[in-house]
Amino acid sequence: MSFLRCNKDFRSLRDFGSRTVDDWQLLELERTLTRELGEGDLEVTPENLKKVFAHTADSFLGLVRQVLDMQILPDYKDLVARQFETYVTQHNYNADQIRFLRAVQSVFLQKRHLETADLYDAPALVGFGQDAVEHWFTENEVKEVVDFANRLAV
Repeated sequence: MSFLRCNKDFRSLRDFGSRTVDDWQLLELERTLTRELGEGDLEVTPENLKKVFAHTADSFLGLVRQVLDMQILPDYKDLVARQFETYVTQHNYNADQIRFLRAVQSVFLQKRHLETADLYDAPALVGFGQDAVEHWFTENEVKEVVDFANRLAV
């Protein structure tokens, strides 16, 4: 695990208390840990973390927070929630669109990525009605939502 000693994102955790680490750096750390720990003989995955840590850590940021007792460090789902909130506030969405996007956030967190097809057939979104995404968003907005979500993917 020598990559942890040299990884700039991991080293930047020392600075977290001084707020020099932003969400995008933490997302990159999550990506690095997912890639490095998920390969080879270790096969450490978010699913395995849930099993081993009894649902107290379902991401590598959650594991780091728990192991290093850094309760101020946000979990991956906290970063996603914060970024979705920022995204929603930057757009002039109505209440129905916001509720739909909150459900999209839930789908994204379950899958850790988003495809356009998910906006039509994900179980969490079916309750909004058939092709609801087309009623509330333009084709360009749909693409923008999918692109935005996938920038958060690990």
